[in-house]
Amino acid sequence: MKREDRRHPLAAFLVSQGMRRGIKRNFNAVRLSEAEAISAGDGPYIICANHPGWWDPAVFAFLQHTYFPETCGYGPIEAAALKRYPLLERAGLLPVDIKDRSSLRRFLRTAQRILEAGNILWITPQGHFSDVRQRPVVLQSGFAHLARLVPGVRMVPLAIEYSFWTESKPELFLRFGATLTLNPAETTQSMKTRMEQALTETMDRLACDVQSHEPERFRTLLEGKNGVGGFYDIGRRVRQWLRGARFEAGHKP
Repeated sequence: MKREDRRHPLAAFLVSQGMRRGIKRNFNAVRLSEAEAISAGDGPYIICANHPGWWDPAVFAFLQHTYFPETCGYGPIEAAALKRYPLLERAGLLPVDIKDRSSLRRFLRTAQRILEAGNILWITPQGHFSDVRQRPVVLQSGFAHLARLVPGVRMVPLAIEYSFWTESKPELFLRFGATLTLNPAETTQSMKTRMEQALTETMDRLACDVQSHEPERFRTLLEGKNGVGGFYDIGRRVRQWLRGARFEAGHKP
C-alpha cells in the first residue's frame, strides 16, 4: 500500500475501541433486522449506508469489529474535518474534497488499492445527514466509479435507524440488504440507480420492523444496561421489594 494510506494498526484499534464503547454507553441495544448475511471471506466489500446521524462512523466501527475482525476498515472523511482531527487519518479515514478533482482522483486511487487488498470500505453516499423518511434516496456516484476500478467488488446496502422503544436510551437498528455487483457492460449511472433502489428497499423493510416494537424480529448484537437510574429506579426497587417481586430494570409492558 502506498503512502496515501496512512492507517496505523494501533491508532485504528484505539479509535475503534473508543467508538464501540460509545455505542455501548449511549444505546440501550444494537439490533440487527434479520436479512442478508455477509461474510468476510466473500469480500472485498463497499458498504453503502444511509446517513441518519452523527453516530454513523461509530456504527461502522462496531460492525467492522463484529463482522470483519480479520480485515481493515476504511472510510472517507471531508478533508477539512480531518485537519481538525488528524488522528482519524491514522485510524483509516481517507481525506477527500468533493469539490477538488485531484482530491477525488487521489481518493479513488487509494480506495482502489485498499479494496484490491481485500479490505472493507464504509461509505455514506448520500453525502450529508438525511432523515430516514426522506424519499427519494439520492446517492452520489463515486462508489459506482470505484466498482468499475475493482472488478468483482461486492456492494452491500446498509440501513441504519436510531429510535426509542421503551427505555431512556435509544435503540440502534440495522439491516443489510442484498449484495450487488457491477455488470461488465453496465454504466455507472445504472449502478447508482440500482443501489438507490436497493438501499431504499432495505431502509423501508427496516422501518417496518422498527415500527413493530417486536424484539423477536431482530437479532440483538449488543445489549446495554436497562432502566433510568438515580432516584427513579430507587423508587421502583423499593416498590417491588415491598411487593416481594424481583426488580426488573427494563420498562417493557
